[in-house]
Amino acid sequence: MAPASGERFYIVGAGPAGAGAALAASRLGMKPIVYEAMDRPAVKPCGRGIPVLRDLWFARIPRDAVLNRIRSAVMYVNGEFLFELRGVFEGYIVDKSLMLESLIVESGGEIVYRSKYDPRTGYVKTPLDFVRVKSGILAGGNLFYGGEKIMAVQWILGGRGVGESDTLEIYFDTDLLGYYYVFPHGPGEVEVGVGGFAEGSRLRRLLEAFIRSREDLRGAERLRFEGAKIAIGGLDLGYVNGLVKVGEAAGFVMPLTGEGIRPSMISGFVAAKALIEGVDPIEALRGSSIGRAIELQKAILNYVKGLNSGERARILRALGPRAHAEIALGTMNRSVLARELARSRVLSTLLRIMLSKLGM
Repeated sequence: MAPASGERFYIVGAGPAGAGAALAASRLGMKPIVYEAMDRPAVKPCGRGIPVLRDLWFARIPRDAVLNRIRSAVMYVNGEFLFELRGVFEGYIVDKSLMLESLIVESGGEIVYRSKYDPRTGYVKTPLDFVRVKSGILAGGNLFYGGEKIMAVQWILGGRGVGESDTLEIYFDTDLLGYYYVFPHGPGEVEVGVGGFAEGSRLRRLLEAFIRSREDLRGAERLRFEGAKIAIGGLDLGYVNGLVKVGEAAGFVMPLTGEGIRPSMISGFVAAKALIEGVDPIEALRGSSIGRAIELQKAILNYVKGLNSGERARILRALGPRAHAEIALGTMNRSVLARELARSRVLSTLLRIMLSKLGM
């Protein structure tokens, strides 16, 4: 049964999915109540990039949460330059905690910090009491995710001359089946990390070697080291004690790129809207554009896992810039993909996988 207008709408977790759910609830006349275990939103370390796309139409990113405007991305494969995407890719680097708190407050939602949810009992222990949460949204992160995860580690570096670019740098490593990244936060700070199919200790050694190889980074001040697991195994939809899983708990992370803020926000919005309107939220999530894009990326990832390093590199080099963008962002323009992928024999199997998933 759909909640009545004006009722409280319960959300566990003040991350991106929780913020998306709060925005949906507010638009539909509900009062979002968000329980967050920590003392601020989104403490999990991650890349703080958000592409500017139409699918986030429901969220206005606060200006004071924007650290840097990104206007291009440059790609490398095993240390060799591939191409630069300019005029196709734009986005923001954001202060994630500030952005999410601002969006929830803007929705009219109430955030109750230091409130831990117990999935066994369905109760939330707040600083003042216990609250039974029987229905609503669970945006509790990858602790509730049952699929495959990988590790990512990163340094936040500071100092003069770093972070001043408007370009993301991506360095694919086909042995690792992952990539290094450089995200400029603006003058004085840059985020440098690596994620892939390796243990955290090995990733840290690789990251240190990558930083040492960069004249512009090796002398930078080490501000803080971060690491986290990332859900990359595709959708894991379902309920926990009556709450609908969304965000990373439900696998709303792009498997090929690890991008999670945008997919998670969309999933929270879609699921909350479905619940309030009396629609099956699981089917709404599964049928959403972002849900289908995640499953397509997962199929691609499963395919390239079975290839050797050289074969992976050949695919990355054979893909044109626009096809890279369509696949990475999950926008999956069929005509672009069919045109760009069909021109290369190297891509024939990948083409069949993608077009079958897209229903072509």
